[in-house]
Amino acid sequence: MFTKKNKIVFKAQDKHVMEVRTKPVPATQLVPQWWKDLPPYFGNNGKFQLTDQGPNTTVKKCAPSLDAITSGYIVTLWADIQVETNSFEIPTAKWNTQKPVFSIWTQEQSSGFEIDENYNPLVFKYLHGWTIKTPPGYSCLITHPIGYQNLPFKAISGVVDTDKLNTDINTPIVFKKGFNGVIEKGTPMFQVIPIKRENWESEFELQEEQELFFNQEKLASTYISSYARNLREKKNYK
Repeated sequence: MFTKKNKIVFKAQDKHVMEVRTKPVPATQLVPQWWKDLPPYFGNNGKFQLTDQGPNTTVKKCAPSLDAITSGYIVTLWADIQVETNSFEIPTAKWNTQKPVFSIWTQEQSSGFEIDENYNPLVFKYLHGWTIKTPPGYSCLITHPIGYQNLPFKAISGVVDTDKLNTDINTPIVFKKGFNGVIEKGTPMFQVIPIKRENWESEFELQEEQELFFNQEKLASTYISSYARNLREKKNYK
């Protein structure tokens, strides 16, 4: 069981950030609506049933998926932006605030960086204004919000040693090709997941005879949420 509580600190870089811009929140507060709407069981009028293929549970009962969606913290968009893509397929972003919401990586900075073909290669930097600090030995995985894969943009992932860096982490994003529209304030922009830095080495072993079978039988001995009930440790982010 987890007992130690580490602290992540989001430092506002100026009063504008503290007073105007949206504050990062635990990802548990921004569970996407599609996940909330998922039924826990398929068929049988939405009730549990043991079928020939096993329990009629859906991904809603998959604790690892929920843990991924709710891990860490989410930084949201602090102002509405209007995105327009011109006839040359070049996107621009506009906002109504005096402080900028985005800047742009120069072509030289991002040249050669592989971008999903569904997204425009012009890279924007989100100017959220928060410096992220973690305890000694802890970094942060900065990634696209795991539960929000259908946004009109994609955040580019990175790992940052946030116990040492004392400046901006202006996460790069790219917009979907041809996108035109408004992205509203409060939209999840990227997810911050603290991770402990440790050294690892890999090795390969052969499982003992019937080891896998016995482990599977232990899980199968309970119908519903076997992993969550028997193995999972709850993660807390506040």
